[in-house]
Amino acid sequence: MQMNTVLEPAPTGLSGLQGHALCLDVDGTILDLAPRPEAVEVPPWMVPMLQRLSAKLDGAVAFVSGRRIADIDQLFTPLKLPAIGVHGGEMRTADGRLRIDEEFCEELAAAKPMLLDAIGHMRRVVLEDKHCAIALHYRAAPERGREVLELAELAVARLGPDFGVLVGKCVVELRPRHLTKGAALERLMQGEPFRGRTPIFAGDDTTDEDAFDVVNRLGGISVRVGNGTPTAATCRLSDPEQLRRWLLTIAEP
Repeated sequence: MQMNTVLEPAPTGLSGLQGHALCLDVDGTILDLAPRPEAVEVPPWMVPMLQRLSAKLDGAVAFVSGRRIADIDQLFTPLKLPAIGVHGGEMRTADGRLRIDEEFCEELAAAKPMLLDAIGHMRRVVLEDKHCAIALHYRAAPERGREVLELAELAVARLGPDFGVLVGKCVVELRPRHLTKGAALERLMQGEPFRGRTPIFAGDDTTDEDAFDVVNRLGGISVRVGNGTPTAATCRLSDPEQLRRWLLTIAEP
């Protein structure tokens, strides 16, 4: 049953959440969206807060993002949590090992010149090469949304059935169909220190819905950040600020 209420932490910090794993999307979830991915702002207290949460949960705190893991690390330096990047195209486990899914990367790279040529005529549309995915950002030009989507669909049609279009908030991504946050989150939960824990996953976009499905199947807590959109998540928070307040509360000593 979907709930539209604030998550309530246990009165004594994380005492009621021991045995859980906390997995967090970045943009639009713990950070406010910005016109460009590089323009997001990380509050100065956030890294220490995440470090406290990780210590309290025995390291079972991870980022689950469409960003590359290197970009996540740059945002939250010096913190390097376990992470899923590029919707599952990258994964870093708790022991620091990084796995990058190289399947179909050459085929995807072959589409890049055509995409760059096409967006050269679309002001303020930006191509981001994530190696195992290509993102077309149009947050600074929202009127270009339909045009950008049509371009991505054309490119995917040329690439073939192994590729798909992933539509997010003012971004369209071309990526191999087997790369999903849900599949990657399920793999993450099979390794230490996540194995045997109950997942809590927070996300804000349609790109997070498959991960909500996995968390629900595992008996966890799925949290959609933002109002007004149908979701498989079992809980809803109105905005990133509401989620940040909850995280700060459960991170208290």
